[in-house]
Amino acid sequence: MKFEIFDERVSVLGESPFAFGSDNSEISWADILGSRVLTRNLVTGQTSEFSTEENVGFAIRTASGGFILGTNSGPVLRDANGDIQQLFSLQEVDPLAKSHRIRWNDAKVSPNGNLFLGTMAYSMLPKTSTFFRYSPENENLDVLLPDLQISNGMDWSDDGGTFYFIDSGTQSVRAYSTLNDELGLSRKVIEVAAEDGAPDGMCMDAEGGLWVALWKGGEVRRYDTLNNFELSARITLPAPYITSCAFAGKDLDTLIITSATDGETGLPPESGMTFLAKPGVKGRPSRLYPGGSNE
Repeated sequence: MKFEIFDERVSVLGESPFAFGSDNSEISWADILGSRVLTRNLVTGQTSEFSTEENVGFAIRTASGGFILGTNSGPVLRDANGDIQQLFSLQEVDPLAKSHRIRWNDAKVSPNGNLFLGTMAYSMLPKTSTFFRYSPENENLDVLLPDLQISNGMDWSDDGGTFYFIDSGTQSVRAYSTLNDELGLSRKVIEVAAEDGAPDGMCMDAEGGLWVALWKGGEVRRYDTLNNFELSARITLPAPYITSCAFAGKDLDTLIITSATDGETGLPPESGMTFLAKPGVKGRPSRLYPGGSNE
């Protein structure tokens, strides 16, 4: 499947692609280790970016026009003027932060409007990652999955009854039954061979396909949830560290794909750039965080 370079700015660790605006053509993504959030318009090509004081694990657009950012001591709400409001402190809610250097990693807003967000240790040791659920309505924070290695990609089925989740350390995607954002029984539905790379970020299209980015695999793969999770498509990219993906554009028919250099040298020159592809299926819109610091 063909691809194009969407943005030539090189991220140390590009992640968290997000489409917003009236036609889903404003694209943002985080450069986690570069401590910045980048944007580019899919139609006009206009770009912008802003720096964060700490590494930033995710950047999700808010309903009030700002961002919720997974900064190391956050998350925080950043309004359109750049003003910051901290929601809570990672170091205060995660006891693992007392013995490990922990940061936020991937996050998404659930169909019910809650924020699902996970952590990982810079060391990437087993049992140092935790997966949380935060309710903007009542400001409750709950642990959904403890003792992970690298909390990573996630998405929900159209009916909201199945939650798909990646712990990269397991080389797999699991499906959880879910009701009212509580996770129930789970099963492994996709396993990736170690030599093919590690599953990283993920999104779902409108036809039941899970698009999984492969770290060290140089690919995004589509697995068909309606056909026994069969591998049905792949996008091969000129960069080994592929991190995540999201659908964008007026018709949601463009897949935005982030990548990383991870601070390495000697990689292909496209490493760390952001790509796009037309996969032949339509996706689903990114969900805004329902709160915001202007409210």
